[in-house]
Amino acid sequence: MAVSGKVYSKSDFSVGIINKGASAFSTVAAAGAAYKLLPVINVSSPVLNLIESGEIRSNNTGMIETDKDQFRSAKGGFVTFDFEVPAERNFIVRMLSNVLQDHTENVSGTYELHTIQATSGAALVRPDFTTDIGSGIPSLFDIGLYYPGSSEDILISSAVLQTLTMNFDMSDGRCLLSGTFYSGFASSAGFVTEANISTAVDVIAASASPVVPVESYFDLKQLDVDGQSLSDMVVTAVSFTFENNVARVGRDSNGDAEAYSFGIPSVNITGEISLMYDANFSFVATKNILQDFLDGNTATLKLQQGDGTIDAAEAGEMNIECEIYSTAVNLDASGDTGAVITIPFKVVQPTDVNGDASGTAFKFEYNDSYGSSTW
Repeated sequence: MAVSGKVYSKSDFSVGIINKGASAFSTVAAAGAAYKLLPVINVSSPVLNLIESGEIRSNNTGMIETDKDQFRSAKGGFVTFDFEVPAERNFIVRMLSNVLQDHTENVSGTYELHTIQATSGAALVRPDFTTDIGSGIPSLFDIGLYYPGSSEDILISSAVLQTLTMNFDMSDGRCLLSGTFYSGFASSAGFVTEANISTAVDVIAASASPVVPVESYFDLKQLDVDGQSLSDMVVTAVSFTFENNVARVGRDSNGDAEAYSFGIPSVNITGEISLMYDANFSFVATKNILQDFLDGNTATLKLQQGDGTIDAAEAGEMNIECEIYSTAVNLDASGDTGAVITIPFKVVQPTDVNGDASGTAFKFEYNDSYGSSTW
């Protein structure tokens, strides 16, 4: 048999998603649905984490296990799928709300005002993945993987974002989103191979709406340090990683998950910010980044695209506010454009003098033209 002369490239593979209310948790992804194509930078293969073992020692004539000693089952397994995409105005809210399972939106004129937050007055709650509560939460995704040949497509049912990194890449100029989808539907009923997905794909937004990338700039960039008030900084990079530690629960007659366990033991938000070593942020008293780390103090980080009002005047306005606890302080004094301080951190809930939760741990506000709860 001769070798095949046809080789496929990365442009021959596509990834589509459709949103799904949690009340449809156990339903299988539909091959005939119009999936919305993601602008993926690279396409990876789904990873199947199955139940398998061997280790039967008796009755073997030699020292190697026999083929009959092996066991593998998709019933009780799970599927993960990695991705990287440029953030676009019409789906950044949907991705962030999915990983944190928190979202409210307010229609004001032409635009939708979105809020995703974890505060003392609006703490994150564990979602019930059997019912819809409101504003599109709890929510899931069905995923369609379009492969080049006929009957090669793959469907992943009822996936949720397990991790999401929001990286404002100054060198690329765009905000990039990367992460991992998680599905507890690994059986042949929920993880479908050799499928023919409908080619009637949809787009993320209406065709009349232009694709607008989320850029990596901020009109306001402030951090308080060493007990002082918020100071302006020059940011060279900033990223946030959200991990909700989702896992499957139970096993139905197909071996698929009956629910998802969310945020066990907790939801983790970590990140890293790099800023210029200057008169506002240094190693001198009242400006000392390192002393804050040594003292174990937290700091408030504020980032804004726009004037901070997040009103109906202009789409694309963004506010990010969080309380950060530094886990290291690194200095790169060898950069050609200047010395840079890099601070990896985790987001924490601030407390008052009595130790009670008080204030904002993380808050993301965004203004766009798209209703995420009906998208």
